[in-house]
Amino acid sequence: YQDDSGAKVLLLLGEVGGMDEYDLVEAVKSGRITKPIIAWCVGTCASCFATEVQFGHAGAQARGDMETAAAKNKAMKEAGFH
Repeated sequence: YQDDSGAKVLLLLGEVGGMDEYDLVEAVKSGRITKPIIAWCVGTCASCFATEVQFGHAGAQARGDMETAAAKNKAMKEAGFH
């Protein structure tokens, strides 16, 4: 969508588990993506539960601190995402 002149803003809805959101963080930091990005990673409520929580139809689950919604949202904010 970076190369699509009709796309003025990018929208990202991420989830717990996996590391794909960090690929976009690196693309922004390297200058490959320059368009504004509005982003949020769902699952921030997972830390409110005493046991592990699965989200979504595929049972998305954080398998480490970097895969949590809170860590991903922090990284995206630090990279300039809105």
